[in-house]
Amino acid sequence: MFKRGITIALTFLILVSCRTEDSNTDNKSKEKSQLLSANVFEAVPMPGELITGNPYPTDSTTIKKWVSSSSEVNNLETNRNIISHGWGIWQALTEFTDQQINGQKLRRFETWYTPDDIITAYKNRKKNDQVELHHVKRNRGELKTLRQFHASMKALPKPGEAGVIGFVKYDPTAADHIFENNLFYQSTLDEMLVKGRIANISNFPNSGVSLKPVFKVLTKPNADGVYSIAAWPGDGGKPERPFGSKEWNHSVYVTEDGETDRSQNIYSINDFIHFKLDKEQAKQRKDAKAGDYAVLLGMHVTTREITRWSWQTFWWSENPDKPYSPSSSIIAGYRPIEQLDRAANHYAMAVAYNMVQPAQAERGGSGKNAASLYAYNPYLEAGFGLEVFKEGNKDVREYYPKSYQKVGEKMNLYGMQTNCMSCHGQARYDPQSVGTHFYLTDQYFSMDAPYFKNKVKVDFTWSIIGNLINDNEEPIEIEKKK
Repeated sequence: MFKRGITIALTFLILVSCRTEDSNTDNKSKEKSQLLSANVFEAVPMPGELITGNPYPTDSTTIKKWVSSSSEVNNLETNRNIISHGWGIWQALTEFTDQQINGQKLRRFETWYTPDDIITAYKNRKKNDQVELHHVKRNRGELKTLRQFHASMKALPKPGEAGVIGFVKYDPTAADHIFENNLFYQSTLDEMLVKGRIANISNFPNSGVSLKPVFKVLTKPNADGVYSIAAWPGDGGKPERPFGSKEWNHSVYVTEDGETDRSQNIYSINDFIHFKLDKEQAKQRKDAKAGDYAVLLGMHVTTREITRWSWQTFWWSENPDKPYSPSSSIIAGYRPIEQLDRAANHYAMAVAYNMVQPAQAERGGSGKNAASLYAYNPYLEAGFGLEVFKEGNKDVREYYPKSYQKVGEKMNLYGMQTNCMSCHGQARYDPQSVGTHFYLTDQYFSMDAPYFKNKVKVDFTWSIIGNLINDNEEPIEIEKKK
């Protein structure tokens, strides 16, 4: 009788335990199901093939052959393969998908992840270890003053004020790389530091894409009911100066419900890549409301197809067939007009897959035959003056003579004398100056330069440094160099 009682008791405990385990499993499955059902839209990856016929990602050996045949005219790229590849990437990014939000169809780049999405996923993972990045409920992204404008520490727009605003976007493979490797945590980078040596994060996958789209929100129409937008007038042949949009003295006008009239400098909203703000996005802007249009002014685009990444940047142009420098009629001539929609066709491109000409020349192209290769975005870098590059150039020059920074016989000093690769190649974590950005003008530099010692190089990705958080998911404030 005693043994029978023990058997009954054990059976009861096993049943209770099984039911508890089943209940826990059911709860976890329910939690995961709820997470999955929270998605508003899915992140659509890059296509396996670009309209050029090249696969994506294109083999690095192929791209390096293009780079070896790179040539410049007026400091701008002319290689057909490089230019066509840039346009092929643009077509893929701007192509409409079957995803939508608030009744608005989403272009491929709009479905991708922002740094805020990754940080939100970190927080949710602490509550539920089954959380994955694609579980995060998202919108297009919060429009913010961009981190790169902190480089000058001057005249930054206050939160909520009108100005150039935007966000960073990562394709699913790049976002997963950051999330799974905890690359936004300062402690992760601290653990990588090796005294007296150069440390590196693990390389992004070669399919990785990082973007920086920038917008203007249309909030205050003039008396005629149209909105004014500063339009790039070209550098006027004078790149040796800061030349921000307030100095351009040239605008176009946007109509929400009218037609394009070029004789009056009026353009339809449909000539711009655009979207309407939702309630959450509008809350972030004191001067905006839900339903206001945000129009795309420009976009930096980089892919990890080669070690130093590919670099192309786009901006809205009233004359996309004959755009001003840093684009050209040669670059515009390879634009795939038939494969781009009306809005996407209204953008110019600058492109650079190498720092200087000839590509990666010895000693920075200090020979007389070397030439600068410029690729900057008028809405992002044109206004940068000497102070923006002070720290970056200083670090380089502490180790090399001034002649090393010369490209040919020229010393590049301003924002209109920059190249995406030279600048992003400086991206590193410096524990003595947390969050500081060391921007560089167009010039060659060694990937093993001694000033990288005691720091962590972050694979050309400044946005990692701009979004660092501590272990409590609180943002790390930018500090001035000590």
